[in-house]
Amino acid sequence: MNHAIPCSLLTLALTATVACDRKAAPPEAKETHKEGITHAEEGAHLPLKDIRGLRFLVVPEPRAEGAWYPAEAIGDESAQAVLSSPVKGIVSAILIAPGQHVGSGAGLVTLQSPELARFKADWLSARAKRDRAEGELAREQRLFEAQAGSRRELEAARSEAATARADEEAARLALEARGQNPETAGAVLTVRAPKGGTVTAYKIQPGQGVEAGQDLGSFQAASAAIARLELPLPAPENWRPGAVTEVRQSDGQRWRARLEGTPTVLTTDTRRLSYRLRLLGGSLPIPGASLEVKVPLERAVYLPQAALQQTDGRWGVFVVDQAEAVFRPVRRGLDVKDEVLVAEGLKSGETVVAEGAYLLKAFQQKRAQPEAGGGHGH
Repeated sequence: MNHAIPCSLLTLALTATVACDRKAAPPEAKETHKEGITHAEEGAHLPLKDIRGLRFLVVPEPRAEGAWYPAEAIGDESAQAVLSSPVKGIVSAILIAPGQHVGSGAGLVTLQSPELARFKADWLSARAKRDRAEGELAREQRLFEAQAGSRRELEAARSEAATARADEEAARLALEARGQNPETAGAVLTVRAPKGGTVTAYKIQPGQGVEAGQDLGSFQAASAAIARLELPLPAPENWRPGAVTEVRQSDGQRWRARLEGTPTVLTTDTRRLSYRLRLLGGSLPIPGASLEVKVPLERAVYLPQAALQQTDGRWGVFVVDQAEAVFRPVRRGLDVKDEVLVAEGLKSGETVVAEGAYLLKAFQQKRAQPEAGGGHGH
């Protein structure tokens, strides 16, 4: 009896240990088991006989074509300008209202400028001194030739004339550097349109004093030489800078356009790839006009959008094999209207589920989930 009790206790301890091992499987084992089920179900053959609402499609031959995508006409870096005054002054009048179209060189703002008047006065004074010095030089030259004057006085007159010419030239350059013609400059400065377009906004009002170089407003050119195009990922392959394509407008006008560069990052607001194409020749559109750009696409298969489903972060289609379907990952390209470009993963002649593929996806996910009783659905 003394030996029976320890043996019974040992037997109970071993039985409890085995039971605990069966109940508490390591997390790694559970995860491996779950992952094995997922991969097995991805390649599993799904029966089609019990699923209604499916439509099938024979994969067509690959084709290479271009698709039209919406774009916007924008001005290049020279299309936008800041209006400013080269001299100090007081705003006397605003001649053109914002938004009104004007031609190149049209007056926009007038300023009364004592500083400009002083520059003009300096030039007039320098020119008068030059005329007087050149007259004195001519008189000394005649006296010297008639042997009635000295060489020293002639050289002094030449020096005075050279100095006067230099002063006059400096005064003339001071006006021209400020965009003014010395002959026509005066006390009133007119700020003119740099090219045909519109004033988008003024930052001044009549009676306000302004400094030289101060921002008076902004100007937008009337024509846009750039088409801005935004595309979702993935980017079109083999579309390189310098490539020429077509751009069109709803009124039927068309342009040739050259791709200026390819984006390396996504836009912060739309999370898309932004392309710039320069319009070549013709009457350019106005900024903000809606355009369409023809984007060349690679040779690929085109399927309805409903045929592609995403499983575990991978795009794919359900390929039909007799009375069953198998999920096959593919490389998805750009959307073209109601179709999707499929670059890799399919061969022409195969049959895929074109409509109702989401039903197969749900059925596949249901099969991959454990049943409530602890088993697995099969």
